[in-house]
Amino acid sequence: MPTNKPLEKSIENILRKAVEDEGGVCLKWTCPGHRGVPDRMILFPGGIIAFVELKRPGAKVKAGGLQEWWRMKILSFGFPCYEISTAGDARHLVDFLSTRSFIQTAQDDAD
Repeated sequence: MPTNKPLEKSIENILRKAVEDEGGVCLKWTCPGHRGVPDRMILFPGGIIAFVELKRPGAKVKAGGLQEWWRMKILSFGFPCYEISTAGDARHLVDFLSTRSFIQTAQDDAD
């Protein structure tokens, strides 16, 4: 049955391109032997790092599942971990992270 909803892969491509356009790196994160880790790790200048789980629109991480366990573990270590499912979510996240990067690098330059 065809659907008009974008696939997770298309959201992933939008995220990757938006990160790269803002000067960051969007790494596909695979961790052999550890299922359920987030799909992407985003790095921006100034020590900005974020983990991202991508879902197709309308889909969510299952409560109590491996992906939820990893999200909680990553958060407990003090790293941000996001779940995005739309192109708008991807663009908003990149805007937020790139702004933090700009502020951090400006502060570092001032020191």
